[in-house]
Order: sequence, then C-alpha cells, then structure tokens
Amino acid sequence: MGPVRTEKPTARKSSSSNSISDPSKRRFKRPNTDADSSSVSTGVQKIKAAIRQTKRLLAKEKLAADVRVTTERKLKSLEADLTKAESNRKERTLSTRYHKVKFFERQKVVRKINQTKKKLSEATASSSRQTLETELYEHRVELNYINHYPKTKKYISLFPPEVRNKSSSEVTADPSSAESNEEREGIKKWVREQMEAGTLPDEPEDAQRSQNEWKQTEYTKGKKATNEQSADAEGEPEEKDDFFENDEESGDDD
Repeated sequence: MGPVRTEKPTARKSSSSNSISDPSKRRFKRPNTDADSSSVSTGVQKIKAAIRQTKRLLAKEKLAADVRVTTERKLKSLEADLTKAESNRKERTLSTRYHKVKFFERQKVVRKINQTKKKLSEATASSSRQTLETELYEHRVELNYINHYPKTKKYISLFPPEVRNKSSSEVTADPSSAESNEEREGIKKWVREQMEAGTLPDEPEDAQRSQNEWKQTEYTKGKKATNEQSADAEGEPEEKDDFFENDEESGDDD
C-alpha cells in the first residue's frame, strides 16, 4: 500500500491565525445599552440583600449591646442607600422613557419663543406689545417646565394628543385629563415662582444656547487636539481596527 498524504498541521494553524488577524474579518460589537440600568438594578439588589442579612442579625436574642447598636446604625445607613438607589433608578427610567417627547416639545417651544420675539421687535402699538410680552413669558415658562420638570415624576406633556385631537369640552369631560391638567398647572405655578425668585432663568432659551455653544466649543477643542496628535504621528505604521473606526464615526454623528 502506497503512502497516504496528510495535511501539514502547520499550514492549518497558519491559515487559522491569518483569518483571526485579518482586520477586515473582525466584527464590531455594539456596546450594551442596558449595561447602566442593569448595574443600577444589581446595586439595588445587593443593598436589599445586605438589609435582609442585617435584620436577621438583629433578630437574634443573644446579641451583644455594642454589636446591636453598630448593626442598627448600619441598617439605617443601608435603608438610606436603598432609598437613594431606587430614586436614581426611577430617574434614569423616566429620563429614558420621556427623552423623545421632551426633545420635540423643547424644539416646538423654542421655535415659538423665536417667533414671538420677532413679532415683538416689529410691533409698534403698546397693546399688541403687551400681549406679545405676556405670550413670550408663558413660552419661557413652558421651556423651564420641560427643562426642570421633577425627575422622579411621570412627565405630563405640554401638548398631549388628547389636547391636539379633541375639543376642549371632551378633554374636560375626561377625569384623567382633568387630573393631568391640574398637575400640569401646579408645576407651571412652581416654575413661575422659581423664575420670580431667580432660581430658574428668566430667558431659558439664552441659557440653553450658551450651554450648546459651550459643548460645541469643547467638542471642537477635542477634535483639534486629536488632529494635532494625528499629524505628529504621521508616517508611523498603525494597524487599523474596525472597532475604533466605528467609534470615531459614531462620535462625529453626536
């Protein structure tokens, strides 16, 4: 019987290593968007477990007085941590849930503010100017309402679908709508009080514009520093990786 040819193991190994090292075949894995929320939930569960363990220790009859005092203090501290952790989790959940609604409402209110300011600059009669100034003030109250709405409360829209699509009589007849209207007006009243006290800005559109300009300036500085570093490193061989390329693309989109 003649000799049987077998594949060289070195060739198989080299082909396998080449397929792994080939940058074009690497797959970019998107970061898990639920990582933050899951970590918060894990923290809450750990605190609850520590509270249960502490309560079991306090339930023991034969427990030294000094140990009992220390354990009771620890229990109070854990309960305070639990309250804070649950509040943070609720804030994060509500912020994610109503982010889109608040974004579009903010755009709409800012557009109304700009339109009213333009009309005010063109108005000549004192009566019309007074009406426009009142309208401008209410739009600014609405913008502060969106920006400073209580973080742990369910967001009540300024322009809910039932208000846009139904008549005023139908909205009033709905008990849930009446309750929402009352809650909305209560928060607006609080916003007006904070604006009068100087806690909230009188011209929130300018504060928001300044904040956006500051973010843009910081972003531009970061891009400039990155470009300078790239220029210094020009000519040096660098292995490209799809992971970092996708990061840069996503960063440019922000």
